Formats: sequence, structure tokens, C-alpha cells
Amino acid sequence: MAIDVIRLAEDGQEIEFVEDIGNRLPRLLPSFDDRRFPLLRFVDRYGNTVFNRMQVEELLEEWRSLYHRAESSEDKKLLHDIEALAKRCLKEPHLYLKFEGD
Repeated sequence: MAIDVIRLAEDGQEIEFVEDIGNRLPRLLPSFDDRRFPLLRFVDRYGNTVFNRMQVEELLEEWRSLYHRAESSEDKKLLHDIEALAKRCLKEPHLYLKFEGD
């Protein structure tokens, strides 16, 4: 099961996305029970989860701690690409970060 990550405009239009080739993200994300991740633990692996710009700022703090879970250069690249996408959500209002599960 892959989780793709999309930067959305306010009207729901997809601006750009990072595709989870190889289904890596579910393994890298924390479990629902891991309370050290107040936002990322709520990413729904089977549905959609959307974060607004204010939440994305906090999410990035949590995101940086995922790098230690990376087992390969492909894992690190995926984490880096999603982090860069999230940072672009901070540049202007009315942008959202959507995790789209299978």
C-alpha cells in the first residue's frame, strides 16, 4: 500500500505530488500508538489525511525525526522530497499537504 503526498490549492486542485514508489512511506511513518508524533501518527494509510499550512509547520518538526528510520538511499530521497514539498506549502496561504493512502 503506497501513500502519495500532494500539495493542494484551496480549491482542491493538485499542484504537485510525490509518488510513493515502492510503498516505502507506510513503513517510515509512526504507528497510531506512537504519541511522540502528535500529527504524523494520524496519517491514514487507507484513506486521505490533509494538513493546513499551520499544521505543516509543526509536521515538519516531526518529519525530521523520521530520517533515522530510513534503511536505504531511496527511503532518504522519499523523505527529502516530501519534506521539500511540505516546505513549499509554507510559502503562501491556502496551500495544503495531502497524504493519499490506498
